[in-house]
Amino acid sequence: VHGGDMEDHKNSQRHWIKDIGPSVETNIGFIESYLDPSKTRAEWEGFVACVDKVQSKKLNDLVSNAEILISKLPWDKAFEKDKFHRPDFTSLEIITFACSGTPVGINIPNYDEIRQNEGYKNVNLGNVYPVPTINTMLFLSQQDKELMFKHYKTSLFLIVALHELLGHGTGKLFQKLESGKFNFDSNTVKNPFTNEEIKTFYDVNQTWHSKFGEISDGYEECRADCVALYLGCFDESMDVLFPELSKEEREEVLYAAWVECCWAGIKALMFYSPDAKSWQQAHMNANYCILKVCLEAGDDFVRVEKTTGSDGKPDILLTLDRTKIHSHGKKAIGDFLHRIHVYKSISDVEEGGKFWNRYSEVDEFMTSLRQIVVDRRLPRRLELQHDLEIVGDREDVNYVTFSEDYEGCLLYTSDAADDLLCVDLGGR
Repeated sequence: VHGGDMEDHKNSQRHWIKDIGPSVETNIGFIESYLDPSKTRAEWEGFVACVDKVQSKKLNDLVSNAEILISKLPWDKAFEKDKFHRPDFTSLEIITFACSGTPVGINIPNYDEIRQNEGYKNVNLGNVYPVPTINTMLFLSQQDKELMFKHYKTSLFLIVALHELLGHGTGKLFQKLESGKFNFDSNTVKNPFTNEEIKTFYDVNQTWHSKFGEISDGYEECRADCVALYLGCFDESMDVLFPELSKEEREEVLYAAWVECCWAGIKALMFYSPDAKSWQQAHMNANYCILKVCLEAGDDFVRVEKTTGSDGKPDILLTLDRTKIHSHGKKAIGDFLHRIHVYKSISDVEEGGKFWNRYSEVDEFMTSLRQIVVDRRLPRRLELQHDLEIVGDREDVNYVTFSEDYEGCLLYTSDAADDLLCVDLGGR
């Protein structure tokens, strides 16, 4: 890894995925390629975390039930991996994460050949979840704000758990092998949308990112979120993740999860450039496409209206009919998910790209909403990480916390800088 050799890093990830159920989890290297326009160069990052054993048990139970849930996804088994490699799935409490932006969940390694044939790990980063306040929840009714505040952590746990394990963890890539053979039966497998034989595939040394290019990250994040919303509608998911909740509470969590994803689509407009007609952030592009799908579901399942705020300025109101999640939302997301999944599997860049771009398009009405989102934007959220302190002659460790405000951020930064200075000078 120190020498920058990709094969060394691949081998390190092979060892890492075999380290099952550690009490302390860590990884380091070139991991995510979100910031690279070509989606090939990855950012150097690393983290250290301890395991939340209570939440991890739920996630391990989800892994145990994965095949049952995978069978409910809206594509034929020919478009699913030949074998589901049961990954390690833990909920972590981050001690430190060195990167440009801390995620709430991870599914790695990102090397397709390792994920497809050897396995991967999923992690849920429980103490990274942003804590909302009702005053910062824009574009929602008061009733929805209160419900979102009540269930923000459980609804996000639902999305992250299903997104990471069964979103990023599912799907077969149709490939031509070095032997000249295919990893699928080209005589029997048909394109479900044309009923014709499969004409596109990944050639030797081609990857998902190299074929789909700049749309690949947003496309895959959207696919994973759609899997989460779709599978969240099944009792089997709720039975595993929330056995302690009543039926009414589970429906509230599901509703909050759907509102969260559509609401994120409104806020995502901040990251769209009208001049370049392009999205500046992959996850935001994904959120917006989900909003568009739900708006197309019909019968006012989701509505987005221009309103006037209490300050007399233009505002937005997003509403979602919770009685239509199972009848309208699930079908709309399922149909959309089926298409983007198959296009990815068979490497149909032409049809997949056209389909994706149609939902990524920001029309005149949405552009006008974007200006309202920009005008009402809130200060950017600051990230604060706590610290560990060695006590005495390495006999004990204290968890050092900082107040969640500007002063706390400054104190943490100062403390971290002191640690680095001490290391440079041969100190602790």
